[in-house]
Amino acid sequence: ETAEMPGFYKVGEYDISGTIVGVVDKELMIPKRTISSSDVLIGLPSTGLHTNGYSLARKVLLEKYNIDDIVEGTGSTVKDNLLSIHKSYYKICSDILDKEWLTGISHITGGGIVNNTMRVLGSNQSLDINWRAWERPAIFNAIQEIGNVPEDDIRESMNLGIGLILIVSKKAVD
Repeated sequence: ETAEMPGFYKVGEYDISGTIVGVVDKELMIPKRTISSSDVLIGLPSTGLHTNGYSLARKVLLEKYNIDDIVEGTGSTVKDNLLSIHKSYYKICSDILDKEWLTGISHITGGGIVNNTMRVLGSNQSLDINWRAWERPAIFNAIQEIGNVPEDDIRESMNLGIGLILIVSKKAVD
């Protein structure tokens, strides 16, 4: 995978990426399941930015702060916010992957909640998200306020505290 990261690499610099590859039997693949209009989205919390919006975060935060400064309202430094570990959802999901009530999974990466989740829905389906259903972590609010980032833009470029969405049958929510 490649990523556009303007302002991050100097000429002649590059990075090395680790990759995890998995195998699944075709009949067990989530895309073979049917998502119903009555299914429910369950958001699992992120541990920070994960794979979202680093160019925007760096631009906004480093114009106001030094790398070791505490970002107002977060209690953490710029460095700690930018380097927060990307949570693995494997342990949370491994026991439910074969459950028929789990009809879809959306990993919230670049493109935010809406664009990533729309990828697993049918072409005639849409989302109904209650954006006030969870408390947005302070780092996202700081980036939005400091950078004067419009709500639509922050929703499209950041996970806003939701790192993975499970789509489940309404009867299985409990």
